[in-house]
Amino acid sequence: MKSRFAASLDLLAVSILSAGFWNPNAARAADTYVPFEGETTPWHDGFDRYYYLMDEEIFAIMPFKRPNTEKFAVGKPPTGQRRCIVVVPKQPVPGNPWSWQACYWHHEPQTEVELLRRGFRIAFITPDPGKQWDAWYAWLTEKHGLSQKPAFVGMSKGGVNEYAWAIENPDKVACIVGRNPALRSLMSKTSPLENLSPLAKAGVPLVHVCDQTDPWFNDQTKVVEQGYKELGGQIVVIINQNDARYPIAAADQTRVVDFIVGKTK
Repeated sequence: MKSRFAASLDLLAVSILSAGFWNPNAARAADTYVPFEGETTPWHDGFDRYYYLMDEEIFAIMPFKRPNTEKFAVGKPPTGQRRCIVVVPKQPVPGNPWSWQACYWHHEPQTEVELLRRGFRIAFITPDPGKQWDAWYAWLTEKHGLSQKPAFVGMSKGGVNEYAWAIENPDKVACIVGRNPALRSLMSKTSPLENLSPLAKAGVPLVHVCDQTDPWFNDQTKVVEQGYKELGGQIVVIINQNDARYPIAAADQTRVVDFIVGKTK
Protein backbone atom coordinates (compact mmCIF):
# COMPACT_ATOMS: atom_id res chain seq x y z
CA MET A 1 0.00 0.00 0.00
CA LYS A 2 1.42 3.39 -0.98
CA SER A 3 2.41 5.91 1.65
CA ARG A 4 0.62 9.25 1.85
CA PHE A 5 3.75 10.94 0.43
CA ALA A 6 3.96 8.55 -2.53
CA ALA A 7 0.26 8.98 -3.25
CA SER A 8 0.71 12.75 -3.21
CA LEU A 9 3.58 12.50 -5.69
CA ASP A 10 1.41 10.40 -7.99
CA LEU A 11 -1.36 12.99 -7.77
CA LEU A 12 1.15 15.74 -8.52
CA ALA A 13 2.42 13.89 -11.61
CA VAL A 14 -1.10 13.41 -12.89
CA SER A 15 -1.88 17.02 -12.17
CA ILE A 16 1.05 18.31 -14.21
CA LEU A 17 -0.36 16.51 -17.22
CA SER A 18 -3.82 17.85 -16.55
CA ALA A 19 -5.19 21.13 -17.88
CA GLY A 20 -6.68 21.59 -14.44
CA PHE A 21 -3.32 21.75 -12.62
CA TRP A 22 -2.42 24.83 -10.66
CA ASN A 23 0.63 25.48 -8.52
CA PRO A 24 0.63 28.57 -6.26
CA ASN A 25 4.40 28.99 -6.71
CA ALA A 26 4.26 28.92 -10.48
CA ALA A 27 0.93 30.56 -11.21
CA ARG A 28 0.49 33.49 -13.52
CA ALA A 29 -2.56 35.68 -13.87
CA ALA A 30 -5.00 34.70 -16.57
CA ASP A 31 -5.45 37.40 -19.21
CA THR A 32 -9.07 36.44 -19.72
CA TYR A 33 -11.67 34.15 -18.20
CA VAL A 34 -10.77 30.47 -18.53
CA PRO A 35 -13.80 28.11 -18.37
CA PHE A 36 -13.95 25.47 -15.67
CA GLU A 37 -13.57 21.79 -16.47
CA GLY A 38 -15.03 18.56 -15.19
CA GLU A 39 -18.40 16.96 -14.51
CA THR A 40 -21.36 19.21 -13.81
CA THR A 41 -24.82 18.75 -12.37
CA PRO A 42 -27.64 21.33 -12.28
CA TRP A 43 -27.98 23.48 -9.18
CA HIS A 44 -31.08 25.66 -8.63
CA ASP A 45 -32.65 26.93 -11.86
CA GLY A 46 -30.26 24.74 -13.86
CA PHE A 47 -26.96 26.49 -13.10
CA ASP A 48 -23.92 24.32 -13.82
CA ARG A 49 -22.09 23.19 -10.68
CA TYR A 50 -18.48 21.93 -10.93
CA TYR A 51 -16.76 19.72 -8.34
CA TYR A 52 -13.10 19.61 -7.34
CA LEU A 53 -10.78 18.09 -4.77
CA MET A 54 -7.74 19.93 -3.46
CA ASP A 55 -4.80 18.06 -1.97
CA GLU A 56 -4.08 19.80 1.34
CA GLU A 57 -0.31 19.33 1.06
CA ILE A 58 0.54 20.16 -2.54
CA PHE A 59 -2.59 22.19 -3.40
CA ALA A 60 -3.28 20.31 -6.64
CA ILE A 61 -6.90 20.91 -7.67
CA MET A 62 -8.57 18.20 -9.73
CA PRO A 63 -12.10 17.54 -11.04
CA PHE A 64 -14.11 15.27 -8.78
CA LYS A 65 -17.09 12.99 -9.38
CA ARG A 66 -19.45 13.56 -6.48
CA PRO A 67 -21.63 10.81 -4.98
CA ASN A 68 -25.18 10.86 -6.36
CA THR A 69 -26.54 10.80 -2.81
CA GLU A 70 -25.36 14.35 -2.16
CA LYS A 71 -28.02 16.01 -4.29
CA PHE A 72 -27.59 19.78 -3.73
CA ALA A 73 -25.43 19.45 -0.60
CA VAL A 74 -21.70 18.73 -0.19
CA GLY A 75 -20.31 15.77 1.73
CA LYS A 76 -17.30 15.31 3.96
CA PRO A 77 -14.02 15.37 2.01
CA PRO A 78 -11.62 12.42 2.03
CA THR A 79 -8.76 12.61 4.52
CA GLY A 80 -6.13 15.09 3.37
CA GLN A 81 -8.43 16.68 0.78
CA ARG A 82 -10.66 19.73 0.53
CA ARG A 83 -13.97 19.70 -1.33
CA CYS A 84 -14.34 22.64 -3.70
CA ILE A 85 -17.33 23.84 -5.72
CA VAL A 86 -17.88 26.40 -8.45
CA VAL A 87 -21.33 27.31 -9.80
CA VAL A 88 -21.48 29.35 -12.98
CA PRO A 89 -24.23 31.69 -14.25
CA LYS A 90 -26.05 31.28 -17.53
CA GLN A 91 -25.22 34.83 -18.57
CA PRO A 92 -21.94 36.04 -16.97
CA VAL A 93 -21.41 39.76 -16.61
CA PRO A 94 -18.20 41.66 -17.47
CA GLY A 95 -15.45 41.67 -14.87
CA ASN A 96 -16.08 38.06 -13.77
CA PRO A 97 -17.40 38.89 -10.28
CA TRP A 98 -17.86 36.07 -7.81
CA SER A 99 -19.06 35.32 -4.32
CA TRP A 100 -17.13 33.16 -1.87
CA GLN A 101 -19.31 31.14 0.47
CA ALA A 102 -17.53 30.33 3.70
CA CYS A 103 -19.48 27.49 5.29
CA TYR A 104 -22.74 25.47 5.34
CA TRP A 105 -23.04 24.99 1.61
CA HIS A 106 -26.63 24.98 0.34
CA HIS A 107 -28.28 26.09 3.60
CA GLU A 108 -30.65 28.95 2.70
CA PRO A 109 -28.91 29.69 -0.64
CA GLN A 110 -31.20 32.52 -1.72
CA THR A 111 -28.39 35.06 -1.88
CA GLU A 112 -26.21 32.80 -4.03
CA VAL A 113 -29.07 31.95 -6.39
CA GLU A 114 -29.90 35.61 -6.93
CA LEU A 115 -26.23 36.42 -7.55
CA LEU A 116 -26.10 33.67 -10.17
CA ARG A 117 -29.13 35.19 -11.85
CA ARG A 118 -27.21 38.47 -11.98
CA GLY A 119 -24.17 36.93 -13.64
CA PHE A 120 -21.93 36.13 -10.64
CA ARG A 121 -20.04 32.90 -10.14
CA ILE A 122 -20.24 31.19 -6.73
CA ALA A 123 -17.28 29.42 -5.09
CA PHE A 124 -16.96 27.23 -2.00
CA ILE A 125 -14.15 25.36 -0.26
CA THR A 126 -14.31 23.22 2.86
CA PRO A 127 -13.44 25.22 6.01
CA ASP A 128 -11.30 26.30 7.82
CA PRO A 129 -9.08 29.06 6.39
CA GLY A 130 -5.37 28.49 5.82
CA LYS A 131 -2.95 28.01 2.96
CA GLN A 132 -5.58 25.90 1.20
CA TRP A 133 -7.89 28.90 1.05
CA ASP A 134 -5.05 31.03 -0.29
CA ALA A 135 -4.46 28.45 -3.01
CA TRP A 136 -8.18 28.29 -3.85
CA TYR A 137 -8.37 32.07 -4.22
CA ALA A 138 -5.27 32.13 -6.42
CA TRP A 139 -6.51 29.24 -8.59
CA LEU A 140 -9.79 31.05 -9.22
CA THR A 141 -8.24 34.45 -9.94
CA GLU A 142 -4.94 33.53 -11.60
CA LYS A 143 -5.85 30.41 -13.55
CA HIS A 144 -9.50 31.13 -14.32
CA GLY A 145 -9.49 34.92 -14.44
CA LEU A 146 -12.14 35.66 -11.83
CA SER A 147 -12.11 39.13 -10.29
CA GLN A 148 -9.46 39.96 -7.70
CA LYS A 149 -12.00 41.01 -5.05
CA PRO A 150 -14.85 38.57 -4.39
CA ALA A 151 -17.81 39.20 -2.12
CA PHE A 152 -17.58 37.05 1.01
CA VAL A 153 -20.83 35.53 2.30
CA GLY A 154 -20.83 33.50 5.53
CA MET A 155 -23.36 32.43 8.11
CA SER A 156 -22.83 31.39 11.74
CA LYS A 157 -19.38 29.73 11.84
CA GLY A 158 -18.93 30.97 8.30
CA GLY A 159 -18.67 34.40 9.87
CA VAL A 160 -15.58 33.29 11.79
CA ASN A 161 -14.09 31.89 8.60
CA GLU A 162 -14.80 34.82 6.32
CA TYR A 163 -13.54 37.42 8.78
CA ALA A 164 -10.42 35.41 9.61
CA TRP A 165 -9.37 35.16 5.96
CA ALA A 166 -10.44 38.69 5.04
CA ILE A 167 -8.50 40.27 7.93
CA GLU A 168 -5.36 38.54 6.66
CA ASN A 169 -6.17 39.51 3.05
CA PRO A 170 -8.06 42.84 3.20
CA ASP A 171 -6.95 43.85 -0.30
CA LYS A 172 -8.59 40.74 -1.78
CA VAL A 173 -12.16 41.27 -0.56
CA ALA A 174 -14.84 43.48 -2.11
CA CYS A 175 -17.27 43.22 0.82
CA ILE A 176 -18.34 40.92 3.64
CA VAL A 177 -21.89 39.70 4.23
CA GLY A 178 -22.54 37.90 7.52
CA ARG A 179 -25.78 36.09 8.33
CA ASN A 180 -26.12 35.64 12.10
CA PRO A 181 -22.31 35.64 11.99
CA ALA A 182 -20.38 34.10 14.87
CA LEU A 183 -17.37 36.34 15.44
CA ARG A 184 -15.81 34.89 18.57
CA SER A 185 -12.33 35.10 17.03
CA LEU A 186 -12.72 38.87 16.79
CA MET A 187 -13.81 39.13 20.41
CA SER A 188 -11.17 36.84 21.94
CA LYS A 189 -8.24 39.22 21.68
CA THR A 190 -7.42 42.49 23.41
CA SER A 191 -9.57 44.73 21.24
CA PRO A 192 -12.03 44.02 18.42
CA LEU A 193 -10.92 47.34 16.93
CA GLU A 194 -7.41 45.99 16.38
CA ASN A 195 -8.80 43.00 14.52
CA LEU A 196 -11.11 45.09 12.35
CA SER A 197 -8.55 47.77 11.57
CA PRO A 198 -7.10 46.11 8.41
CA LEU A 199 -10.58 45.89 6.89
CA ALA A 200 -11.43 49.49 7.72
CA LYS A 201 -8.13 50.73 6.30
CA ALA A 202 -8.79 48.80 3.10
CA GLY A 203 -12.32 50.24 2.87
CA VAL A 204 -14.07 46.86 2.99
CA PRO A 205 -17.83 47.42 3.55
CA LEU A 206 -19.72 45.06 5.87
CA VAL A 207 -23.32 43.85 6.03
CA HIS A 208 -24.73 41.78 8.89
CA VAL A 209 -28.15 40.20 8.36
CA CYS A 210 -29.44 39.02 11.74
CA ASP A 211 -32.59 37.27 12.88
CA GLN A 212 -34.42 38.58 15.94
CA THR A 213 -33.14 35.65 18.01
CA ASP A 214 -29.54 35.77 16.74
CA PRO A 215 -27.62 34.54 19.85
CA TRP A 216 -24.55 36.59 18.94
CA PHE A 217 -26.26 39.85 18.06
CA ASN A 218 -25.69 41.88 21.24
CA ASP A 219 -22.20 40.74 22.22
CA GLN A 220 -20.77 40.36 18.71
CA THR A 221 -22.61 42.10 15.86
CA LYS A 222 -23.40 45.21 17.94
CA VAL A 223 -19.79 45.38 19.13
CA VAL A 224 -18.51 45.07 15.57
CA GLU A 225 -20.99 47.66 14.33
CA GLN A 226 -19.90 50.23 16.91
CA GLY A 227 -16.21 49.48 16.53
CA TYR A 228 -16.21 49.52 12.74
CA LYS A 229 -17.95 52.88 12.65
CA GLU A 230 -15.38 54.24 15.12
CA LEU A 231 -12.68 53.12 12.71
CA GLY A 232 -14.41 54.97 9.88
CA GLY A 233 -15.63 51.79 8.20
CA GLN A 234 -18.97 51.25 6.47
CA ILE A 235 -21.32 48.69 8.04
CA VAL A 236 -25.03 48.03 7.56
CA VAL A 237 -27.03 45.85 9.98
CA ILE A 238 -30.31 44.35 8.75
CA ILE A 239 -32.75 42.69 11.17
CA ASN A 240 -34.95 39.96 9.74
CA GLN A 241 -38.44 39.83 11.22
CA ASN A 242 -38.45 36.18 12.26
CA ASP A 243 -37.65 34.24 15.41
CA ALA A 244 -35.71 31.34 13.89
CA ARG A 245 -32.83 29.86 15.89
CA TYR A 246 -30.79 29.21 12.75
CA PRO A 247 -30.14 31.77 10.00
CA ILE A 248 -33.08 32.10 7.63
CA ALA A 249 -32.61 34.05 4.43
CA ALA A 250 -35.54 36.14 3.31
CA ALA A 251 -37.13 35.15 0.01
CA ASP A 252 -36.40 38.63 -1.33
CA GLN A 253 -32.64 39.15 -1.37
CA THR A 254 -32.78 42.38 -3.38
CA ARG A 255 -31.29 44.63 -0.70
CA VAL A 256 -28.37 42.36 0.11
CA VAL A 257 -27.62 41.46 -3.49
CA ASP A 258 -27.88 45.09 -4.62
CA PHE A 259 -25.27 45.90 -1.97
CA ILE A 260 -22.94 43.13 -3.19
CA VAL A 261 -23.32 44.08 -6.84
CA GLY A 262 -22.63 47.74 -6.04
CA LYS A 263 -19.46 46.90 -4.13
CA THR A 264 -17.99 44.51 -6.70
CA LYS A 265 -18.06 46.84 -9.69
